[in-house]
Amino acid sequence: MKVILMILHLANGDVAKIPVTLLSTQTCNDKFIEMVKPNETNTSMLFSGIEVWIYYCQRGTGAWVP
Repeated sequence: MKVILMILHLANGDVAKIPVTLLSTQTCNDKFIEMVKPNETNTSMLFSGIEVWIYYCQRGTGAWVP
């Protein structure tokens, strides 16, 4: 397991930086799917009721996590 930062850029202009734990078999995308919910029409993903425009994961060193 490793702790990384998931960075979510939201439609309202906010940036959420969330520390998450990845299992050795998980990717950033797997964790993203666990954390968000689709909207009513399944056309976008919501985090705390706000649309997510883009997301990515980084280690504490700033290195990207696939």
